[in-house]
Amino acid sequence: MHNRMTEGSPLKLILMFAMPVLLGNVFQQFYNMADTMMVGRILGVDALAAMGATASVSGLVLGLNIGLAQGFAIPIAQYVGAGEMDKVRKAVAGTLMLGLIFVLGITLAALLTGIPVLKMLGTPEEIMGMSVEYIFIIYGGLIITMMYNMAASILRSYGDSRTPLYFLILASLTNIVLDYVFLKTLRMGVGGAAIATLISQALSVVLCVLYIKEKTSFLIPGKEDFCWDKEMLKAQLSLGISMGLMNSIVSIGSVILQSAVNKLGSVIIAGHTASRKVIEMFMQPLISIGVTTTTYVSQNLGAGKLDRIRKGLHCCTAISFVWSTFCILISFWGIDLILALVVDAKEIQVIATARQYFKINVFFFYALSVLFIYRNALQGLGKSQAPIFSSCIEMVVKILATLLLTPSLGYLGVCYTEPIAWILMAVFLLAAFYQDPRFRPGSHDESLDSSM
Repeated sequence: MHNRMTEGSPLKLILMFAMPVLLGNVFQQFYNMADTMMVGRILGVDALAAMGATASVSGLVLGLNIGLAQGFAIPIAQYVGAGEMDKVRKAVAGTLMLGLIFVLGITLAALLTGIPVLKMLGTPEEIMGMSVEYIFIIYGGLIITMMYNMAASILRSYGDSRTPLYFLILASLTNIVLDYVFLKTLRMGVGGAAIATLISQALSVVLCVLYIKEKTSFLIPGKEDFCWDKEMLKAQLSLGISMGLMNSIVSIGSVILQSAVNKLGSVIIAGHTASRKVIEMFMQPLISIGVTTTTYVSQNLGAGKLDRIRKGLHCCTAISFVWSTFCILISFWGIDLILALVVDAKEIQVIATARQYFKINVFFFYALSVLFIYRNALQGLGKSQAPIFSSCIEMVVKILATLLLTPSLGYLGVCYTEPIAWILMAVFLLAAFYQDPRFRPGSHDESLDSSM
């Protein structure tokens, strides 16, 4: 049980767990960054805009898959913290069963609605063909995405955040090589970028499965574990649907907001796409701390160590605020150099659009930090209603921005939409977390002093 996060320094444990998650997320972003850089430079601005026009829609579907896999695996971490390995294997079995059932339904729905949704969003006619080609390939490989996320979530719930990192590094490097071959050598167009991504993810899946089989075989469920444990499956369904729905609600708002961006023309779409790719890279440390929070809180809840949860959340907040300050400094010195890696420096209007979005958003990373930490903490505690409601707040803000801000302020309205949502969500999630009497200021768990 060397992967348990219930003993030792919270700060050290959080950093040790978060760093591999961070590196894994960064390399996963390389999938997207490599696509963006090579599509933009090799295929041109229209191809980049075609990918960007699908970003919010594919993000909705992919976010649903990721949320489901992560939510299904939360009970695994709770049972690890409690030291109940028989229940761990049953929870792994439940994760696999539920994940495969859901991904088949999601894939069918995504393929049937792909073209109508792109048309509904007002995707420009000149890039529609490329957008359809890209998104249908991504949708066709959703089962690969789900399988990787289930394997990674199972390992992380056990406390192993390093192994998924190693496989992602190899897969990311493979993706970069395949991008160059498919786009530059074979001239496959935007579809080549999508195929490269899926092949690379499939490699990650194979490696994760082989590792679990050889090194952590005690996590592999037997036939007897694939049973209908009503209470356990109910808990997994509740958490999985909660996290999946949470991601989907956020993405629905993004889809609606993307419709406003699409109406501003290909140059704005390309600039927004480039900036989103860059700012998502800078968000990764904050996202990684959030992922760490879920496992940390889940394991310590299973062990009944509530004071460690409080101290861990304080550590997470401090780490995230330091990174947010660094990002603000980058927005003053260096952002143009970073954007030039994604977009040709000659595309002055595209870079100006991307710079504007980045500079406005990073100033609100402090609110985003609180959002990620306390949303994941609530999920780790098994509380699903508040995170879902917070996502509804974001969706409503994005809808109102599409209807009110963007028509009056243009792209500036788009730039301020998410920061407004982050602030409102952070305030709500803080209030929801500290309504729990176990974590109100002044509450104290005497039994934990010896473990500090």
